[in-house]
Amino acid sequence: MTAPAKPLRRDAVRNREQILQAATTAFAERGANVDVRKIARAAGVGMGTLYRHFATKDHLLGAVIKRDIDAWMDEALQAAQESAPWAGLETFLETALARQIADRALMDGVFRVLASTSLLDECRSRMSEVVNLLLDRAHRAGELRPDVGEADIALTMMSIGKIVELTEDARPGLWRRQLRITLDGLRAAGHTPITEPPLTIADLDAAVCHSLPKLENS
Repeated sequence: MTAPAKPLRRDAVRNREQILQAATTAFAERGANVDVRKIARAAGVGMGTLYRHFATKDHLLGAVIKRDIDAWMDEALQAAQESAPWAGLETFLETALARQIADRALMDGVFRVLASTSLLDECRSRMSEVVNLLLDRAHRAGELRPDVGEADIALTMMSIGKIVELTEDARPGLWRRQLRITLDGLRAAGHTPITEPPLTIADLDAAVCHSLPKLENS
């Protein structure tokens, strides 16, 4: 049996929180390429202290992303339970994309970082809970086309996220137009049959992991 981890001392807890707060600000403003020495200085700690808490920059970025996703999922779950079915789905997608704009770190390799720090399954599980609740409510209300699944929503977020990356500097907010068009395509009313089978989440994970080396080398 593995011995339980010892709780951190009060000063260590404070240092860890200061590092996370400084990293959250730095990653959001400058993206994942920010120098960790700047994060350590902003947190008021030495590099040794930073590395005692986070062995690599990916571990630090992963911790920041996980905390951000946890807070977002808590908000999204409450909103999903309180809103009308279609409005809940709209709000979730719009919020997801707005958060990408506000936090550049989410646009700088979230899949790569979460996978490298063994956090992908944990974060995916939280998001799946919310997305499937939204899909189930919208399906039962007859507002969402019946052949739309969780992987379709993930692909929608990824594709419009790419539009954000390409157009936001030149045309801020253009992505909202593309989201409106996409949402109309997700509605049950007037939908046309799709012959191509949907991706599963496992298929999507495999595709993303396969593409990561190409993306990092491009």
